Amino acid sequence: MFMKTELRGNTREPIAIPVQYSVVISKLMEFKKITDSAVAVDISRGGIGLLTRFLLETGHVMIFDDQIKINGVTAKIGVVRWVDRSNNSNYRVGLKFI
Repeated sequence: MFMKTELRGNTREPIAIPVQYSVVISKLMEFKKITDSAVAVDISRGGIGLLTRFLLETGHVMIFDDQIKINGVTAKIGVVRWVDRSNNSNYRVGLKFI
């Protein structure tokens, strides 16, 4: 039987807070800045989990409009490490702080 192992170095704690963010995407050498809102659903010293309406891709760099300060963690920038479709209109995103 296959068992999923934890790849994170830090345990995430559940939260539920709205965040505003920006990300620059490129398609065919054209750059576009996307500004949107998301809901932070968990956080650790190394990263954060979000629910977002916009389909982000691995490697996108996300900048939070306001620093996130929760449970002794302060974050302003993160890189998308994984994306999973949560339901028809939302995506579950994992970010690593940089």
